[in-house]
Amino acid sequence: MPVEEDIGKAYQNYYTHSDARLDHGQWMLQIFTAIKESYLAMKYGYHHQDNLPLWQKWIGCLIYLHPGRRTVMDFNVMWLPRKDPGRLLDVGCGSGQLLQFMQSLGWQVDGVDFDAKAAENAKSKGVQVHVGDLRAQGFSDDCFDAVTMSHFIEHVHDPISLLRECRRILKPGGQLVVVTPNTESLGHRIYRNKWMHLDPPRHLHLFNMPSLRSVAEKTDFAKLALATSIRDAYGMFLGSRSILRTGSYRMEELQPRTVRMWARGMELVEWLAVKLNPRLGEELVLIAEK
Repeated sequence: MPVEEDIGKAYQNYYTHSDARLDHGQWMLQIFTAIKESYLAMKYGYHHQDNLPLWQKWIGCLIYLHPGRRTVMDFNVMWLPRKDPGRLLDVGCGSGQLLQFMQSLGWQVDGVDFDAKAAENAKSKGVQVHVGDLRAQGFSDDCFDAVTMSHFIEHVHDPISLLRECRRILKPGGQLVVVTPNTESLGHRIYRNKWMHLDPPRHLHLFNMPSLRSVAEKTDFAKLALATSIRDAYGMFLGSRSILRTGSYRMEELQPRTVRMWARGMELVEWLAVKLNPRLGEELVLIAEK
């Protein structure tokens, strides 16, 4: 395992230093945005559902026909319902896309990341970001309504200490949401040592449901909920296929349309597999309440 003093060398070139390009047209983006606003209004209370036109309320139901996209929308708000006012901290905020979106929904947001280049990219989106580890920021006790952590806990040397610090800065009743790769996933079972989320040397700890629950139970949260999600299955199948065939994968490179269609099909396969075995989802989603 790399020592803490050297781990920064693994992030000299990383996907969070820039933003991925979109591969769909403007009209598709407009339709998708309308569906997204409707879904988030119905499920999480965002966008003031009563103010949406009737057609948009109906179109939001279409997302239930696409389970992969639906779980992406849940991820886009980190399974957090609307809170006015609400203060959110994203730990390992990367490029700042979550912060920017949650700020647009009314949250007061802060981010922290140990990668200075990623933090600069995030700051360019008009959000507040701190550079360094979480404890070094000196946040006061009980100051955040929500703390989120997407694909970050696997990058740190001491996950238990990290979760304890998150609990300290959460308000009573506040929520911590952690998303991380799942070693019991269908993708890992298929690709084994070519599974994209192994990602050495950056991933220091990888989890399954029992191990993540064990870590969380050591941090004294009042309530814990743990499940798996297919949210990252599409990207995982693209990346793992590329690693298997070429030995590497670059997230910013657009894959051929036929490969993307295949990955969407495999995403559906994983969704069906999770119906039979809930542990097979590509990601673990931990929601803990102080």
